[in-house]
Amino acid sequence: MTIDSQAALFLMLGQTAERTVGKLDDVAPSDSLLVSATFDLAPVLPALVRKAFEAAEVYKLFYVFENYLREFVLEVLTKDATVSWWDRIPSDVQTEITKLEETEEAKSWMALGSRDKSALMTFPQLLRVIEHGWKEHFEVVVRDRALVQEARLVGHLRNTICHMSPVPKEEEDRVKQTMRDWFRVVAP
Repeated sequence: MTIDSQAALFLMLGQTAERTVGKLDDVAPSDSLLVSATFDLAPVLPALVRKAFEAAEVYKLFYVFENYLREFVLEVLTKDATVSWWDRIPSDVQTEITKLEETEEAKSWMALGSRDKSALMTFPQLLRVIEHGWKEHFEVVVRDRALVQEARLVGHLRNTICHMSPVPKEEEDRVKQTMRDWFRVVAP
């Protein structure tokens, strides 16, 4: 065995060992999770920090998908400027958003800044708006109502991740597939 092949084998074994040890619950992950400039949660709560980084991937997917849907809904509902987008959404969604606005006002001491009504629409509400305006506004763009149902199904995973529970890789793949299906039909 040459020195080069020995060095390559040594590096490969080291990388394998590093990956294996890095998966152990009691070993701090390589990523830091700082709560201040000097306090890192990774060495203190390694298993939770590791799970947080795993969960972050699914959260990021939903962040993009939900914000994309919000922009898409607003774009479709504002094409005809003669009627406000707000007047085109179901009254039950309007009522829910109005209640959320009241909560926002009560929490104005938080540094959230001013958010308009559209920013308060939740994932299920966005899907409800699409279904409500299906024939008149969305059918021509989305073309297949099954996409709305598919998005509704992964909504349960959104709630799971937002309530700080892990989502298995198989379900993360389902979220990615749903997004691919949407973007294949309704290009972002």
